[in-house]
Amino acid sequence: MSDEGAGALASLMDAGVQRLSGITLPGPPAAASRGARSAAPESGEPVFDAAATADIQGNVIPGFNKDHQRFLFCTATGTDGARAWLRWLAPRLSSMQEVLDFRREFRRERLASGSAKPSKKATWTAFALSRAGVVKLVGADALEELGDEAFRQGMAVRSTYLGDPSEPGVAGHRDAWRVGGGVEPDFLVIVASDSLKDLDRAASAVIDEGARHGVEVTFDQLGENLPGTLAGHEHFGFKDGISQPGIRGTTEDGEYLAPRYLDTRNPHSRIFGKPGQPLVWPGQFLAGWPRQNPADPLVADAGTGVFPDWARNGSYLVVRRLAQDVPAFWDFAARAAAGHGTDPVRFASLMVGRWPSGAPISRAPEADDLALAGDEFAASHFQFDDDTRAWMPSPELAEAGYPGDDHPPARADVFGEVCPMAGHIRKVNPRDSGTDFGAPADTFLRLMLRRGIPYGPALAGVKDPSDELVATERGLMFAAYMASIEDQFEFVVRRWANSALQPNAGGHDPVIGQSEVHGDRTRTFETGSGAVFTLEREFVTTTGGGYFFAPSISAVAGILSGG
Repeated sequence: MSDEGAGALASLMDAGVQRLSGITLPGPPAAASRGARSAAPESGEPVFDAAATADIQGNVIPGFNKDHQRFLFCTATGTDGARAWLRWLAPRLSSMQEVLDFRREFRRERLASGSAKPSKKATWTAFALSRAGVVKLVGADALEELGDEAFRQGMAVRSTYLGDPSEPGVAGHRDAWRVGGGVEPDFLVIVASDSLKDLDRAASAVIDEGARHGVEVTFDQLGENLPGTLAGHEHFGFKDGISQPGIRGTTEDGEYLAPRYLDTRNPHSRIFGKPGQPLVWPGQFLAGWPRQNPADPLVADAGTGVFPDWARNGSYLVVRRLAQDVPAFWDFAARAAAGHGTDPVRFASLMVGRWPSGAPISRAPEADDLALAGDEFAASHFQFDDDTRAWMPSPELAEAGYPGDDHPPARADVFGEVCPMAGHIRKVNPRDSGTDFGAPADTFLRLMLRRGIPYGPALAGVKDPSDELVATERGLMFAAYMASIEDQFEFVVRRWANSALQPNAGGHDPVIGQSEVHGDRTRTFETGSGAVFTLEREFVTTTGGGYFFAPSISAVAGILSGG
């Protein structure tokens, strides 16, 4: 590792991210929960009644978001044993209602104590099955009833379509995957907990019960939130998971799934929950629910997708085990920064589109802005093609103590002079930009519910790391739920991240993009100044994964387990 890259990596936390621990949301700690408006009956959005919230798995909506998780990839030797195991597992699966209740209790606790950490702990479990699992449990005809071709083929078959190497022996080729590249696992169980001890206890129960019924765990991956001031960051050192879509709909008691924080006099209050958080119809993530209209985000589309009855309330799950080459990333950033006349952290931030703290380049072009990063109502409030307008908080949010967004606004950046066209966040979410596939509203159709978590020991912020630590594998367990693997995950990766010309010209996504033209995997990255940098190697390499379907809890207890 070069001295420049090592220096940038070691000083990254000292330079700013460590100070994030002292930043709190402006106003009282619970301003966010108190500032959300309740749903009105005339909202026109779907209602998630008690039956639905008890049936939908909680990692789909609203997401587990636990510090410790185990991904258990399983293969069954027989159908009867697998069904018996599922009859044991079904009542242990965590529902949407269970996770929502925990979050409500956490909000109440924050109001009372101001603590940002819940005193109560929880351990939750989620389940999904692959194409092989569907065939094993309910037959090949049931697989054909699922309309997503990508799922019916599986990730390994489509790996080169995603940009993974086609030549055996090249890093990232499916033949060398740790999981999913050879024998496809039938099932995936995700166990998540606030406590590592509780996690191991729950995972062991799943493993032991599976062994009794001929269900073997063929790969077991531990994922953990990075420690200390790196919490919430991925291994390159950047805050992750900041921008998530809001799901349209209310619970039975009238609470919005995605709280609304904009004053109703702002026309954008019907399109965004928080500033910069688009409201998306639930059918983009859940089978059988109203889907997004490609022309009008306020009106649901007429169709609900191609799914059999048993798949209702389920969701496709994409899992990619992504190894991150942290030294290579920072060595490149250091070399490129020297040629660009800037420092490595700023150049790396141009590649990502955000500073390590999470502050967007679009609103903080020259230096990291920790106050901006710490304001959850401002950190994603920006556009690319147009000036970002000021917004008024809802009266409830203002009463809760939010002083307003007084951070420097983002200006129109049509040509990528501030945030490069190929910057990671701009590649995967073009926001208000027209794309190669249509008007800005089309971008809403590409969004996913991301549930990833890092694995492996942190290297960022470590001064004088040992050779053994540097060589240790680390990366991200990418996990995302959606209603169409083809139109969401694969579209974003294949059509945008891997392309030098789409959604707009400017190079490949320098973080996750791949390119293979006649065996040449060289990529390019252009900055707003017109400088073109060649990326001769990849910083992220696929080492496993699969396409899964996360069924409803009733489907696990019923048709899938033979009940």
